[in-house]
Amino acid sequence: MTAFDYATVAIFLAGVLWLGSRFYRWIGSPDDFYVAGRQLTPFMLAAAMTTANISLFSLVGVSGTAYQSGISIIWLTWTGNMALVLSGLFVIPVLRRLRIRTIPEFLEMRYNGAVRILVGILWVFRLAFWIGVVLYAGVTAAQQLTGIRSFTFWVCVFALITVIYTTSGGMWSVVLTNNVGFFLMMASVLTILPMAMSAVGWWPGLVAQLPAGHLDFLTQAGKYNWKTVIAFILLGIQWATLDQGLLQSAFSARDARVVSKGMVLSGFMITPFAFLWITPGLAARLLYPGLPKPEMAVPTLIVHLLPAGILGFVICGFLASGLSTIGSNLNAAATLAANDIYGRFINRKASPRRLLVAVRIATVLAGVLMIAVTYVVPYLGGAVDAYLTIISIMDMPLFVIAIPYGLLWKRATWQGAMAAYLAGSVAGAVLRFGFGMDVAPVTIISGAVAALVCPVVSLLTTGARPIPAPQGPPEPRAPLSFARVVALCVLALGFLLVLGGILMASQAAPQASPVALTGLAVFFAGGIWTAAIHPASRSPRALESPR
Repeated sequence: MTAFDYATVAIFLAGVLWLGSRFYRWIGSPDDFYVAGRQLTPFMLAAAMTTANISLFSLVGVSGTAYQSGISIIWLTWTGNMALVLSGLFVIPVLRRLRIRTIPEFLEMRYNGAVRILVGILWVFRLAFWIGVVLYAGVTAAQQLTGIRSFTFWVCVFALITVIYTTSGGMWSVVLTNNVGFFLMMASVLTILPMAMSAVGWWPGLVAQLPAGHLDFLTQAGKYNWKTVIAFILLGIQWATLDQGLLQSAFSARDARVVSKGMVLSGFMITPFAFLWITPGLAARLLYPGLPKPEMAVPTLIVHLLPAGILGFVICGFLASGLSTIGSNLNAAATLAANDIYGRFINRKASPRRLLVAVRIATVLAGVLMIAVTYVVPYLGGAVDAYLTIISIMDMPLFVIAIPYGLLWKRATWQGAMAAYLAGSVAGAVLRFGFGMDVAPVTIISGAVAALVCPVVSLLTTGARPIPAPQGPPEPRAPLSFARVVALCVLALGFLLVLGGILMASQAAPQASPVALTGLAVFFAGGIWTAAIHPASRSPRALESPR
């Protein structure tokens, strides 16, 4: 890096800090901090979600996994994008009508306060773990890109900037800095891709030189085989319906119509973008084999291929993606701590001003916990393995008690929900750490244990609460028009084709990948069509109660 590159990075970091902290004056109530006053437009929501989800975990961690294990890791992104569409059309608009800020808040409405505080406490640590993983990926990239090798220095830089601007402006700071980061990140990856592909002879060069199976989208064997892709689908649905960082952006939307359009648009946008960080990782496998850590793949490629002057701007794009994800999830962790622990169980009569103080203190404490986790990540196998470990243990049991039983089975009791969540999580931890099982079986078994325990305990206990009713005007009952039926059929057909391709891969069928990729395209076509005519897409006037 030249002095100009260092100056560019320094000015960028100072600018993000200045811009984010400017929104301090926009925060007049807890809702302004938590969900930006629920005023986001479809593009703001889609851009914020896209930037937060295309993080350094993807640009560094996932590309490093592609460097090491092949292109099949791309399904981690693609299945999450499919889940965004399904959740945006069918789940999040329902949750948003409850006027909640967090999933634990919904769990109290559905079960009781004990379930809320249990999940709230555990998920503060869960979110801190996730942003610690993202921080680790960001620090690894910054070390390689800038030549400044101090791990602690970069931890402090990332942590201080994000904690300060998130503490100042809450969701407003997060969303608007994310929108700026979106354009910087896109400019960066679009600069890297043609240089990397040109250096290896474009796609024919990858096909000719990479190891056998490295370009198979679906595989029968290997670390990220067809069974792992099925686990990714389950985890993606859980993530898109219950992830607090994502939900907080969705709950910040202006109305249910914006939620549906924003989430479907975000899922559609991210899908082709996955190639922008996967293919440089594959190219780095040819150009720089034998790197000590796979997370170094893309940073090494950037340092060696980009000329001075451009390098500084590309680094800014990478740093922007990391800061966006960290800020979004810091805000989410602080909201959980203030809304579900402090405001509900410590000081129930807290004034809005005191709640704002509490959520800002919680942001700082979450930042401290994030820093501690960052130093643990290397001992868990790196960014991707660390992330998959924690979500395979904790996420599916929560999904089971919140969505299938929480929204669809009125007989579920708080005792059943708590027993199911604890049993599923403990089973996942034992299988992962005690028996060394991979992500796929841990995900499926932890969810299955929760799914079995909840109805058994619920039927043996009493005190089931009714499923919470939406607040505000009733949901519109749009007629089941021919166009809507066809759009839903296209959506379902695409999903079935993807699932069929995955199952074909279990038999090593050569048509498995083409079938699944065709299904992916059909699925998103159906999703966009459905969003355009979905009841949530009708005008706000259509949501008014009939007189």
